[in-house]
Amino acid sequence: MSNQPFHYQGQAVLTLRQIDRMNGVIKGSAFRAFKRVADTLIEGEDYFVLAMDELKTRSADPALNALHAAMLSADALYPSSRVVVLITQTAYARLQRAANLSSS
Repeated sequence: MSNQPFHYQGQAVLTLRQIDRMNGVIKGSAFRAFKRVADTLIEGEDYFVLAMDELKTRSADPALNALHAAMLSADALYPSSRVVVLITQTAYARLQRAANLSSS
């Protein structure tokens, strides 16, 4: 169970499961926080959305395949997820402040 960021499109990113773990909160807390601030974030800059179906069927993109394998190895994905939301570290800081996502 690693909370080390992954790299996607040249940016360090975290999965929602990693954010839940890092903050010691229950499953779905990071997703709910993300939804509360999503209108202030820019897709492709602050966060990325990847379809789980595309990841599971082995994309033709070797980098995407490697990312998916690394996320599985690190137990960074919820098994029930239909999409993978990757949050940049900058957006994570904003999400944490705006949504008060914290274990304390």
